[in-house]
Order: sequence, then structure tokens, then C-alpha cells
Amino acid sequence: MTPKPPAKELAAWLRKLDKASAAHAKTRIELDELVADARSAGVPLMTIEKHTPYSREWARKIADRIDKERAATPKHPAE
Repeated sequence: MTPKPPAKELAAWLRKLDKASAAHAKTRIELDELVADARSAGVPLMTIEKHTPYSREWARKIADRIDKERAATPKHPAE
């Protein structure tokens, strides 16, 4: 069993993990949106697959989900 670090050291590690997790989530959202945009622009899923960590099936599912979310979001007219 791995020994538990002292409370201060544990708290520091948890802050680092929280920060890295938040950055990863933000980057993942940005990548997902780019996948949807690329597909909408006509980039083939097989090409997207070669340039992302996603299979073409995952890229398709991600793009479909993003497109559905965007379609459900009401557009506000420019003011």
C-alpha cells in the first residue's frame, strides 16, 4: 500500500491535479469543437482521425453531439 503523504503535501498534490484536470477539460472541449468545425468544413473523418487522438467513429459522434448542442442553443441577433 502506498503511504499517505502529510496533509500539506497532499493538499499541494490535489491542487496540481485539480489544475491539470481543469486545463485538460478545457482543451478537450476546444478539440471537440474543432473536430465539429472541421467536419462541417468538409474535412473527411479519416483525415480528422489522423490528426487527433480520436477514431473516425469517435470524431463523428463528437461532431454530431456538438452540432446538436449548437442547434439547440438559441441564437441572439447581433446588437
